[in-house]
Amino acid sequence: MNLSRRLQAITVVASLVMGASVLTFRSGQDFDLVASANPATAGSSDTDRTAMFERARGKRAQADAVATATATCDSCSASASAVQVIYVNKAKKRTADNVANAWSSCSNCRATSVSVQVVVVRPGATVTARNRAFAVNAACSGCTTSAVAVQIVVVTSKHRAFSRHGRQQLEAMARELEAQLSTGSKAARLTATKNSGGLADIEALVRKELKPTSLKPQLTVKTG
Repeated sequence: MNLSRRLQAITVVASLVMGASVLTFRSGQDFDLVASANPATAGSSDTDRTAMFERARGKRAQADAVATATATCDSCSASASAVQVIYVNKAKKRTADNVANAWSSCSNCRATSVSVQVVVVRPGATVTARNRAFAVNAACSGCTTSAVAVQIVVVTSKHRAFSRHGRQQLEAMARELEAQLSTGSKAARLTATKNSGGLADIEALVRKELKPTSLKPQLTVKTG
């Protein structure tokens, strides 16, 4: 399936399962987004998916996105995904931190996390950015952990922003990565994620929506 048809299919799914994403404006300096999944009883599951689309208007802009999934009960599953897009206008200091964490300590359990962060700046601006993923199995038997962190710093010369259609696609792509990480062996999950085109598809969407003059993509994948 070519990229155009794949994006159309993803958008249809997104429209069915998610409400409309909204771009908001905020004069604050700190933009924090956290998705956290923590099942509490054996055999249960917990899923947390969250998204933020904000335009920063302060003199300083700090964007932090975290997706954390923790499985500590037998035969349970945790799945978390975060999508953060921040448009930085006139801030003189710009920092971005993107983290995906997955932790398992149990028997036959699973923890999966995906964090996608896009920071949009004007030409000449610099961003101090970090992109990290952690996947840990501790005292486990038959458990799996998977974490993917995707971060893209985008430079655009015009007041471009993701359309409603584009926001839905971006959220759906994070869900697709999450689904790819949820099954198979460690090697299969790692191979599937790196070969699935997840980063390439997100990058293609960013280019289509924002028409950037440049961008810096980062992908970090960890499995346990």
